[in-house]
Amino acid sequence: MQPKSSNLKATQAALAKAVRLGHADPLNGYAPQRLAVYARLVRNNTFGFIDRCFVEAPNHLSATRWAETKERFIQEGKATSPYFQDIAGEFLTFCQTQTDFSADILALMDFEYTQLLAEVEKTNLADPIAWDERTEMQLSPTAFLKSYDVDFLSSHFSQLEKAASHIIVWRNRHFQVKQQKLSELDFWLLTYLAEQPTSLSHLSQALADLIADHASLQPILAQAWTNWFEADVICPVTD
Repeated sequence: MQPKSSNLKATQAALAKAVRLGHADPLNGYAPQRLAVYARLVRNNTFGFIDRCFVEAPNHLSATRWAETKERFIQEGKATSPYFQDIAGEFLTFCQTQTDFSADILALMDFEYTQLLAEVEKTNLADPIAWDERTEMQLSPTAFLKSYDVDFLSSHFSQLEKAASHIIVWRNRHFQVKQQKLSELDFWLLTYLAEQPTSLSHLSQALADLIADHASLQPILAQAWTNWFEADVICPVTD
Protein backbone atom coordinates (compact mmCIF):
# COMPACT_ATOMS: atom_id res chain seq x y z
CA MET A 1 0.00 0.00 0.00
CA GLN A 2 2.83 2.40 0.80
CA PRO A 3 4.23 2.50 -2.76
CA LYS A 4 0.76 3.29 -4.16
CA SER A 5 0.30 6.10 -1.63
CA SER A 6 3.73 7.49 -2.42
CA ASN A 7 3.04 7.31 -6.14
CA LEU A 8 -0.28 9.12 -5.70
CA LYS A 9 1.33 11.93 -3.69
CA ALA A 10 4.12 12.23 -6.22
CA THR A 11 1.62 12.41 -9.07
CA GLN A 12 -0.48 15.03 -7.24
CA ALA A 13 2.62 17.13 -6.55
CA ALA A 14 3.77 16.86 -10.15
CA LEU A 15 0.31 17.76 -11.42
CA ALA A 16 0.09 20.80 -9.13
CA LYS A 17 3.54 21.94 -10.27
CA ALA A 18 2.62 21.49 -13.93
CA VAL A 19 -0.57 23.52 -13.49
CA ARG A 20 1.28 26.25 -11.56
CA LEU A 21 3.97 26.56 -14.21
CA GLY A 22 1.55 26.10 -17.10
CA HIS A 23 3.41 23.08 -18.44
CA ALA A 24 1.65 21.16 -21.18
CA ASP A 25 4.08 18.21 -21.29
CA PRO A 26 2.65 14.69 -20.83
CA LEU A 27 2.49 13.70 -17.16
CA ASN A 28 1.70 10.16 -16.00
CA GLY A 29 -1.05 9.70 -18.52
CA TYR A 30 -2.31 13.31 -18.48
CA ALA A 31 -2.45 14.52 -22.06
CA PRO A 32 -0.98 17.96 -22.78
CA GLN A 33 -4.45 19.21 -23.72
CA ARG A 34 -5.85 18.25 -20.32
CA LEU A 35 -2.98 19.93 -18.48
CA ALA A 36 -3.50 23.06 -20.55
CA VAL A 37 -7.20 23.07 -19.63
CA TYR A 38 -6.40 22.72 -15.91
CA ALA A 39 -3.82 25.51 -16.11
CA ARG A 40 -6.26 27.85 -17.86
CA LEU A 41 -9.06 27.00 -15.44
CA VAL A 42 -6.91 27.76 -12.38
CA ARG A 43 -5.74 31.04 -13.88
CA ASN A 44 -9.16 32.16 -15.07
CA ASN A 45 -10.76 31.52 -11.67
CA THR A 46 -7.90 32.97 -9.63
CA PHE A 47 -7.31 36.02 -11.82
CA GLY A 48 -11.04 36.68 -12.04
CA PHE A 49 -11.45 36.71 -8.27
CA ILE A 50 -8.39 38.94 -7.82
CA ASP A 51 -9.65 41.41 -10.43
CA ARG A 52 -13.10 41.56 -8.82
CA CYS A 53 -11.57 42.40 -5.45
CA PHE A 54 -8.87 44.83 -6.59
CA VAL A 55 -10.61 47.24 -8.93
CA GLU A 56 -8.85 50.57 -8.29
CA ALA A 57 -5.23 49.51 -7.73
CA PRO A 58 -4.69 48.21 -11.31
CA ASN A 59 -5.66 51.65 -12.64
CA HIS A 60 -2.38 52.97 -11.23
CA LEU A 61 -0.28 50.22 -12.85
CA SER A 62 0.44 49.07 -16.36
CA ALA A 63 -1.68 46.15 -17.51
CA THR A 64 1.50 44.16 -18.16
CA ARG A 65 2.83 44.65 -14.65
CA TRP A 66 -0.48 43.66 -13.07
CA ALA A 67 -0.74 40.55 -15.26
CA GLU A 68 2.85 39.53 -14.57
CA THR A 69 2.36 39.83 -10.81
CA LYS A 70 -0.77 37.68 -10.93
CA GLU A 71 1.08 35.04 -12.94
CA ARG A 72 3.98 35.05 -10.47
CA PHE A 73 1.45 34.60 -7.67
CA ILE A 74 0.19 31.43 -9.38
CA GLN A 75 3.71 30.12 -9.90
CA GLU A 76 5.38 31.16 -6.64
CA GLY A 77 2.65 31.95 -4.09
CA LYS A 78 2.19 29.71 -1.07
CA ALA A 79 -1.43 28.80 -0.34
CA THR A 80 -2.27 28.89 3.37
CA SER A 81 -6.02 28.36 3.05
CA PRO A 82 -8.08 25.79 1.13
CA TYR A 83 -10.92 28.28 0.63
CA PHE A 84 -11.36 30.11 -2.67
CA GLN A 85 -12.64 33.22 -0.88
CA ASP A 86 -9.22 33.67 0.75
CA ILE A 87 -7.41 34.14 -2.57
CA ALA A 88 -7.59 37.95 -2.40
CA GLY A 89 -5.96 38.04 1.03
CA GLU A 90 -3.25 35.62 -0.05
CA PHE A 91 -2.57 37.69 -3.16
CA LEU A 92 -2.26 40.84 -1.04
CA THR A 93 0.13 39.06 1.34
CA PHE A 94 2.16 37.85 -1.65
CA CYS A 95 2.40 41.38 -3.07
CA GLN A 96 3.49 42.74 0.32
CA THR A 97 6.47 40.38 0.28
CA GLN A 98 7.54 41.43 -3.22
CA THR A 99 9.03 44.65 -4.59
CA ASP A 100 6.64 45.00 -7.52
CA PHE A 101 4.37 47.67 -6.06
CA SER A 102 4.95 50.89 -4.14
CA ALA A 103 3.77 51.38 -0.57
CA ASP A 104 0.95 53.59 -1.89
CA ILE A 105 -0.32 50.85 -4.21
CA LEU A 106 -0.15 48.31 -1.40
CA ALA A 107 -2.12 50.66 0.85
CA LEU A 108 -4.83 50.97 -1.80
CA MET A 109 -4.90 47.19 -2.18
CA ASP A 110 -5.20 46.80 1.59
CA PHE A 111 -8.15 49.20 1.52
CA GLU A 112 -9.88 47.24 -1.25
CA TYR A 113 -9.30 43.99 0.61
CA THR A 114 -10.83 45.58 3.70
CA GLN A 115 -13.93 46.34 1.64
CA LEU A 116 -14.14 42.62 0.89
CA LEU A 117 -13.76 41.77 4.59
CA ALA A 118 -16.64 44.10 5.43
CA GLU A 119 -18.78 42.53 2.72
CA VAL A 120 -18.23 38.92 3.82
CA GLU A 121 -18.31 39.50 7.60
CA LYS A 122 -20.96 37.08 8.80
CA THR A 123 -22.45 39.23 11.57
CA ASN A 124 -26.06 40.24 10.97
CA LEU A 125 -26.73 43.69 12.36
CA ALA A 126 -29.73 44.04 14.63
CA ASP A 127 -32.44 46.62 14.04
CA PRO A 128 -31.88 49.96 15.80
CA ILE A 129 -33.03 50.28 19.40
CA ALA A 130 -33.82 53.22 21.63
CA TRP A 131 -30.73 54.49 23.41
CA ASP A 132 -29.58 57.33 25.62
CA GLU A 133 -26.25 58.77 26.75
CA ARG A 134 -25.76 55.89 29.20
CA THR A 135 -26.18 53.13 26.60
CA GLU A 136 -22.90 51.32 26.06
CA MET A 137 -21.83 51.18 22.42
CA GLN A 138 -19.07 49.44 20.52
CA LEU A 139 -17.61 49.51 17.02
CA SER A 140 -19.71 47.33 14.74
CA PRO A 141 -18.20 43.93 13.84
CA THR A 142 -18.72 44.92 10.20
CA ALA A 143 -16.64 48.11 10.58
CA PHE A 144 -12.88 48.39 10.07
CA LEU A 145 -10.63 51.33 10.97
CA LYS A 146 -7.62 51.93 8.74
CA SER A 147 -4.78 54.46 8.69
CA TYR A 148 -2.59 55.10 5.65
CA ASP A 149 0.19 57.45 4.60
CA VAL A 150 -1.60 58.07 1.31
CA ASP A 151 -4.94 59.66 0.48
CA PHE A 152 -6.93 58.17 -2.39
CA LEU A 153 -10.49 58.86 -1.23
CA SER A 154 -10.32 62.65 -1.66
CA SER A 155 -9.74 62.23 -5.40
CA HIS A 156 -12.15 59.29 -5.71
CA PHE A 157 -9.18 56.99 -6.41
CA SER A 158 -7.88 59.00 -9.38
CA GLN A 159 -4.76 60.12 -7.50
CA LEU A 160 -2.52 58.75 -4.77
CA GLU A 161 -1.68 61.82 -2.72
CA LYS A 162 1.05 61.74 -0.08
CA ALA A 163 -0.99 62.60 3.00
CA ALA A 164 -1.97 60.77 6.14
CA SER A 165 -5.56 59.57 6.13
CA HIS A 166 -7.81 57.78 8.60
CA ILE A 167 -10.62 55.74 7.03
CA ILE A 168 -13.61 53.75 8.21
CA VAL A 169 -14.88 50.91 6.01
CA TRP A 170 -18.14 49.26 7.00
CA ARG A 171 -21.20 47.32 5.88
CA ASN A 172 -24.58 48.58 7.00
CA ARG A 173 -27.70 46.55 7.74
CA HIS A 174 -28.78 46.95 4.12
CA PHE A 175 -25.62 45.06 3.07
CA GLN A 176 -24.09 48.15 1.50
CA VAL A 177 -20.32 48.53 1.89
CA LYS A 178 -19.32 52.12 2.55
CA GLN A 179 -16.16 54.07 3.34
CA GLN A 180 -15.38 57.54 4.63
CA LYS A 181 -12.39 59.65 5.56
CA LEU A 182 -12.36 60.56 9.23
CA SER A 183 -11.66 63.76 11.08
CA GLU A 184 -9.33 63.55 14.06
CA LEU A 185 -12.32 63.66 16.42
CA ASP A 186 -14.16 60.89 14.56
CA PHE A 187 -11.02 58.77 14.45
CA TRP A 188 -10.49 59.25 18.20
CA LEU A 189 -14.13 58.38 18.90
CA LEU A 190 -14.19 55.22 16.78
CA THR A 191 -10.76 54.07 17.94
CA TYR A 192 -11.90 54.44 21.53
CA LEU A 193 -14.99 52.33 20.83
CA ALA A 194 -12.93 49.73 18.97
CA GLU A 195 -10.73 49.29 22.03
CA GLN A 196 -13.44 49.29 24.67
CA PRO A 197 -17.24 49.63 24.71
CA THR A 198 -18.43 52.79 26.41
CA SER A 199 -21.34 55.19 26.70
CA LEU A 200 -21.61 58.72 25.36
CA SER A 201 -21.68 60.00 28.93
CA HIS A 202 -18.44 58.23 29.81
CA LEU A 203 -16.76 59.26 26.56
CA SER A 204 -17.70 62.90 27.13
CA GLN A 205 -15.96 62.74 30.48
CA ALA A 206 -12.91 61.15 28.86
CA LEU A 207 -12.79 64.03 26.37
CA ALA A 208 -13.04 66.52 29.22
CA ASP A 209 -10.07 64.86 30.91
CA LEU A 210 -8.01 65.17 27.72
CA ILE A 211 -8.84 68.70 26.60
CA ALA A 212 -9.19 71.71 28.85
CA ASP A 213 -11.40 73.67 26.44
CA HIS A 214 -13.74 70.78 25.73
CA ALA A 215 -17.13 72.49 26.06
CA SER A 216 -17.30 73.48 22.40
CA LEU A 217 -16.50 69.91 21.33
CA GLN A 218 -19.21 68.21 23.38
CA PRO A 219 -22.10 68.98 20.95
CA ILE A 220 -19.90 67.90 18.04
CA LEU A 221 -19.08 64.64 19.81
CA ALA A 222 -22.75 63.99 20.57
CA GLN A 223 -23.71 64.62 16.94
CA ALA A 224 -20.91 62.37 15.68
CA TRP A 225 -22.07 59.64 18.07
CA THR A 226 -25.61 59.89 16.69
CA ASN A 227 -24.44 59.95 13.08
CA TRP A 228 -22.28 56.85 13.45
CA PHE A 229 -25.06 55.00 15.22
CA GLU A 230 -27.51 55.80 12.44
CA ALA A 231 -24.93 54.73 9.84
CA ASP A 232 -24.47 51.33 11.56
CA VAL A 233 -20.82 52.01 12.37
CA ILE A 234 -21.40 51.76 16.13
CA CYS A 235 -23.96 49.57 17.85
CA PRO A 236 -25.16 48.76 21.37
CA VAL A 237 -23.28 46.13 23.33
CA THR A 238 -25.24 42.87 23.42
CA ASP A 239 -24.90 39.97 25.83
